[in-house]
Amino acid sequence: MKQFLLITLLVSLFTSISISTSAQSKPLVLNEPTQKLLLTLDNMVKNKAQYHAKHYERIRQLKALAHKAKGYNKYNIYKNIFDLYAHYQTDSAQVYIDAMTRLPEYKSDVVMQATLHIAQAEIYAVSALYTEAISELEKVPHSLINHEHADLQLYYFRTKRTLYGWMSDYTKIPTQHHLWAEKTMNYRDSLLSIKATQGVHRAIIQADKYNALGQPQKAIALLRPYVNKMSESHPMPYICFTMAHAYLLANDSTQAAYYLTLTAIADLRKGTCEYQALPILAQVLFRTGDVKRAYTYLLCSMEDANFCKAGLRAIEVSNIFPIIDKQYKQQEKAQRHRDRLLIYLLIALLVALSGTVVYLRKQMIKLRVMRRKQALSNQQLAEANEQMKVANLKLQEALDEVGRTNEELQRTYSQLRMTDKMKEEYIARYLNRCRMYLDQLSEFRSTTLRLIKNRRYDDIAQSLQKALNAKTEQAQFYADFDAAFLTLFPNFVEAFNALLQPDHNIQVKKHGQLNTELRIYALIRLGIHDTSRIAHFLDYSTATVYNYRSKIRNKALCAPELFEQQVATL
Repeated sequence: MKQFLLITLLVSLFTSISISTSAQSKPLVLNEPTQKLLLTLDNMVKNKAQYHAKHYERIRQLKALAHKAKGYNKYNIYKNIFDLYAHYQTDSAQVYIDAMTRLPEYKSDVVMQATLHIAQAEIYAVSALYTEAISELEKVPHSLINHEHADLQLYYFRTKRTLYGWMSDYTKIPTQHHLWAEKTMNYRDSLLSIKATQGVHRAIIQADKYNALGQPQKAIALLRPYVNKMSESHPMPYICFTMAHAYLLANDSTQAAYYLTLTAIADLRKGTCEYQALPILAQVLFRTGDVKRAYTYLLCSMEDANFCKAGLRAIEVSNIFPIIDKQYKQQEKAQRHRDRLLIYLLIALLVALSGTVVYLRKQMIKLRVMRRKQALSNQQLAEANEQMKVANLKLQEALDEVGRTNEELQRTYSQLRMTDKMKEEYIARYLNRCRMYLDQLSEFRSTTLRLIKNRRYDDIAQSLQKALNAKTEQAQFYADFDAAFLTLFPNFVEAFNALLQPDHNIQVKKHGQLNTELRIYALIRLGIHDTSRIAHFLDYSTATVYNYRSKIRNKALCAPELFEQQVATL
């Protein structure tokens, strides 16, 4: 009993510690789509090397094509390689800018020169070299920034807007922040003014402008149609990031987390190492209590920023990482403390369980002895029960046999009673008919003697013809037979028709009277089966009676050979 109480106490302590452990870390309660996307993102962060490998494979294929290409074709391939490297690994991107400047076409093509100045500024901006980036952009001739060079114009304005936007976001001086923010807004307007900006790209820039003006609901409403057409499996990162920014401005962390997760998934899938969504998502999750996931995402962002040599992203991550790292380590320390306490409790519980096992083993030995005795008693009882079952089985067989004998006796008794009844009925009618014939014979004798004495021979002849009419006597005989039979078997006609097919039922002409077919089977019911005896009784030929019997058998519902057996039981 004491051991049981000790175990109960330890289990209670273990449960309370587990509950307190879970209560101390309550991650953000997000909607189900976001939770599923976060699981996908967790897996992508864990296996990001696979996506980097795919990204590098695309670069390797382009390098193989560039090795064989010449002229502007070589330049275009180099430009594609640069685009893949620009936000993946800036030093490699710089290698291909240098390679493009060494092409023979570079010296005479002013558009190519301007494009590479903008590309160089883009690399400087990613590396947080803002002064150098501005210097490169100033080298671009303003005469080329027009509608005739729409792609160059779009590239120039987009790079300017991005550069001044980053400078505005991360400057510490209020006057400079206002200056760069104003320039950023100007280049947003410049992007909106050119014809090259159309469709979804124009909507993204306009929504970005609404966010900058503090009108996130307009940005959300503008991008909503594009979001509705977008698939979660193939998200558009710029739309999703702009939507996330709008929801952050609207203080809707749940929706912001959803779109930041979509953006981060798209960035990692592309193999990009310079991105904003994942560190911002880490900050959102950190503020809502999901410290472990925030720490993992920031660690991934820091690794990618260092790999890419993206100085701006490294600065972003380094600003928040120490805070999250400190909180994460505190949680880890608390978790290790709880783990040690749990281990101590488990050891104590194991000791208590060991004592309980020893105690239970002793009890089991006693129980085993008792069970052997009980098993022996049960075996003896089972043998006695088996013997009793055998005796009961024999008794039941005897009772069944007695029952069958009683049933047979009952049937025999019923048949004897019916036989006695038939004998009584027919003997009474036989004696009555004999008495009637004796009376008629006596009267006929007296009448005949009187007529002989008086010599009235003609009257004697007439009397003989009238008194000895065989057909009349036969009809009277059949009537007596029918009446006697129907007295014994009043439902014979209905029962007999039930054995026949419905279309062949036999209808009697007069109630209480049988026809020839019924009389034949009435005799069979009385036990007379011989065709010659039936023919003699009914004053028919044997062939006629046989034909009647065959005809009726063929109309039976049952098999013809079974019909007369069923009639005998009616």
